[in-house]
Amino acid sequence: MTDIIELSGVGPALAKTLKEHRLHTVEAVAAASLEDLKAIPGIGAARAMRLKRAAEAEGSAEAKPAAAPAKPATAGAVKSGGAGAAKTNLPAKAKAKPVEITQGSTAAGSDVVSVSEIEEALSIALAAAEAAREAAEQKAAKAKAKAKKSARKAEALMEEFGKAKEKARTKAKKMKAEAHRAIEDEKAKAKAILEGLAQKSKDMGKEKDKNKKPKASSKSSGKKKPKKLDL
Repeated sequence: MTDIIELSGVGPALAKTLKEHRLHTVEAVAAASLEDLKAIPGIGAARAMRLKRAAEAEGSAEAKPAAAPAKPATAGAVKSGGAGAAKTNLPAKAKAKPVEITQGSTAAGSDVVSVSEIEEALSIALAAAEAAREAAEQKAAKAKAKAKKSARKAEALMEEFGKAKEKARTKAKKMKAEAHRAIEDEKAKAKAILEGLAQKSKDMGKEKDKNKKPKASSKSSGKKKPKKLDL
């Protein structure tokens, strides 16, 4: 049994997820169906296919018996056959061409994420992050402009309110002064009326007193004084 972490394309995080779903070994992944693999969170159809192919390839590679090592060519064979004989008796491994492992494939033939795909994904992620940053900056700029506009409007309203308040205060002060003058005028008029009435009453009293004095009699006024006698 091969631990799942040994499977090509499986990292620690994916290995943990697979083990949580009872897929502890490569053989378990190979035996699982694509539907079971796709049901695991974070594993899509393409990734499930890659994992299953890699597990099956690794399982089939382990199932093959190890090839018997080729016997080395003897000195006699080299001598008798010369250079051509030596080339013919080389081990099979020496004759085989090296397997070219391209980005996106392994020697076992299983598909893995290629470097170009990773770079493309990173480019997409960076572009999305840059777009989000620009959107956030534009939103912040709009909010700042709106706040500035609101502040100017509030300042204008406060200035207008101050002017209206001062105007109302001046008007109230003027109305108060006018009311005070009106009251003083009414007081002066009332005082003049009262003084006129008092003077009139006084004059009437004097006239009445004058009419009450008795007239002197003509007899008393014509009486002669007695003459003094000379002794």
